[in-house]
Amino acid sequence: VQDNQVVYSKETEWDVTNPDPDYHYNAIMAALKIAKDALPRVDAIGASATGTVGANNEATWCDIFPNVPPAVYKAKVVDIFNRMSRDLCGDVPLKVINDGEVTALAAVQKIGKGNILGISMGSSEGGGYANAEGNLMGWINEMCYI
Repeated sequence: VQDNQVVYSKETEWDVTNPDPDYHYNAIMAALKIAKDALPRVDAIGASATGTVGANNEATWCDIFPNVPPAVYKAKVVDIFNRMSRDLCGDVPLKVINDGEVTALAAVQKIGKGNILGISMGSSEGGGYANAEGNLMGWINEMCYI
């Protein structure tokens, strides 16, 4: 989005069952490079992901990588968002949050009120909560296995 206009939007087919984290990295990066090429510059990156995303954009547990073995996940997936951002755009600000939190923030923007429970439906059910002021609380909001 640039100046409130959609510049690029595309769904990309991708096999989330693939156990190779390099496959995921390369598939996501290919789509991001196309998006980057549609823009005059990238000042910052904002993203959402299923599962639990840490305060420093770590993929603490994301079910978009369900078959990556635990030791490999820790070595190659936990920092995947930070690596992608650096490799794509260098040292620009990055913020990745849970997809349910994005849903809650979108509702706050749409209706102009807080105390919002956002629910996102995708590979599972995600949820996020924005307080009365419309702010996220910093809680782990993943609801898919409740």
